[in-house]
Amino acid sequence: MKISLKLFLGILLIGVISVNSYSQNDTTKIKKIDSEINSTTSTNQLKAKTLNSTVNPSSPIDLKIEKQLNTEAINKNLNANKSNSNQNFMLENLPEDSDIIGKKYWKGKDVTNAKLKSNFSLGTVTSRTKSVKIECRDYSAIDGDRIRIYLNEQVISDNIGLKANYYVYYINLEKGYNRIDFQALNQGFSGPNTAELAVYDANGNLISSKEWNLTTGQTATIGIIQQ
Repeated sequence: MKISLKLFLGILLIGVISVNSYSQNDTTKIKKIDSEINSTTSTNQLKAKTLNSTVNPSSPIDLKIEKQLNTEAINKNLNANKSNSNQNFMLENLPEDSDIIGKKYWKGKDVTNAKLKSNFSLGTVTSRTKSVKIECRDYSAIDGDRIRIYLNEQVISDNIGLKANYYVYYINLEKGYNRIDFQALNQGFSGPNTAELAVYDANGNLISSKEWNLTTGQTATIGIIQQ
């Protein structure tokens, strides 16, 4: 019994010594890991401090733009290339408007006081009413044909665009002979200036039906005698 008790006590003592030794080793490892973490944190903090900018954000930054750019030369160039002061310069430069007849000049000549000339006769008709209705439309391709209408050589409707539907205009006639001119302002995109014309008296009677094919500047004329 005594031997067994001594043996038991010896084994117990060895176990206690082993547990204490293991605990000491774990404590040493934990301390070592804590030391490494603290060391890493301290290093990162030092690195972060070195990244701080030394520039004061509130300090003014002089880019010296005026010294880099010749502002005087730029302003001079802008003034020299100002847009045309003529309000109608866009109309004069558009390709589709290049053949529009000027009010005072035609092909470089002053035609302000020139007498209106007729290129094509649409005949002469009579009307027993004091007014007539003019209808005209583009009977061919709708390509932007435009006309101007004169009554006794005075403009009564300017820059009319001919469409597929009829353009309608009512004219009060003078007693006797009345001259109505249709002048082609352009030839559209395909040319010539094509139109279908219908004239009705105030009672709705058709008194004339014609067509024309005009080049730019040409005029078709119809005469109406008011009886």
